Amino acid sequence: MSEFNPRENYFALLAVPQRYEVNQADLSRRYRELQREAHPDRFAGANERERLRAVQYSSQINEAYETLVSPTRRAAYLLKLAGVDSDMSSTTFRDPEFLMQQMQLREELSELQSASDPEAALDAFYRDLAAAADQQKSLFSASYLEQQFDESLASYAKLQFLEKLRSEAELKESELLDY
Repeated sequence: MSEFNPRENYFALLAVPQRYEVNQADLSRRYRELQREAHPDRFAGANERERLRAVQYSSQINEAYETLVSPTRRAAYLLKLAGVDSDMSSTTFRDPEFLMQQMQLREELSELQSASDPEAALDAFYRDLAAAADQQKSLFSASYLEQQFDESLASYAKLQFLEKLRSEAELKESELLDY
């Protein structure tokens, strides 16, 4: 088992380049390899200290993977590594184009129930939402590479908003389709 280091950078731990764009297949493969190596069950016969280290290391691997696999959490983590505070609890958007896009998406979401084909309307909504998220991911990646962290932070805030909207849509979907 590798040496447990609670301060290790998640990118280094999972052996993927430290950038926004990550190869999901490589990330998943490396995660599975590390989990096989560090799984606490493999240390059942070890002393208490070794078992504890295995549990901690496995937990760190899980946290690293969950952070890097999520585009929004990965963005926040990259900002943290760059020393940028990503607390967006009091953020207001001053981007009129993004605000219009959000109003349209919210309107689309609220009209799902009255749509003649709610499933098709929901599919269209998810496509529009994915396109908006993809745009922000690209903007985040480019601005982060150029170390324009104010722009990165703005894209991160927009990604958070879109993620919240997606969660709302998933709730609406379960209501609409009676899951």
